[in-house]
Amino acid sequence: LAQVRALGSGPVHLVGHSLGGLISRAAVLRDASPFASLTLLSSGPAAIAEEQQARTKLLVAALEAMGDDMPGIWAAMRAHDAQDAAQDSPELTHFLRERWLATVPEQLIVTGRALICEPDRVDELGRVALPKLVLSGAVDYAWPVPLMDAMAERLGARRVVVPGTEHSPNAEDPATTAAALASFWDSTDPV
Repeated sequence: LAQVRALGSGPVHLVGHSLGGLISRAAVLRDASPFASLTLLSSGPAAIAEEQQARTKLLVAALEAMGDDMPGIWAAMRAHDAQDAAQDSPELTHFLRERWLATVPEQLIVTGRALICEPDRVDELGRVALPKLVLSGAVDYAWPVPLMDAMAERLGARRVVVPGTEHSPNAEDPATTAAALASFWDSTDPV
């Protein structure tokens, strides 16, 4: 909310990816007036899936114990997800690794804790009169796609799935993701 106020003009289209979707949702629930629309990009209705909660707890423990070895933790994560890692393009792998190494462990610890305990606030968000889009890849392990489908229905939101992508369609297929966002935003602009 402070960032949108700092822009000095509005309303703005708000996009929140993953944890950012949960944060964006909280902002809209606090004050929807600065926003023209809300897009939840690969973000779900509540805490991440149970299997991912267990993995995230392990990651939080590793960060608490070995946060000074971010390259080592990165290598262990990629080895644990070797099949998924092998599918990433070299450019995406480089981007993800550099982003990981540039993030302080404390931020990742707090993020992990939030992702495993976030309550479901979809019904509350559904009562906010704001155009909404739920956009995701075709596969998502944090929030399974059927869960995001159901969330979109509960919200009365437009639903877009970017084929051939997973949790980060914005990085995996930026052109298709950008086109979906632009189409949604164009549909929300007053004539």
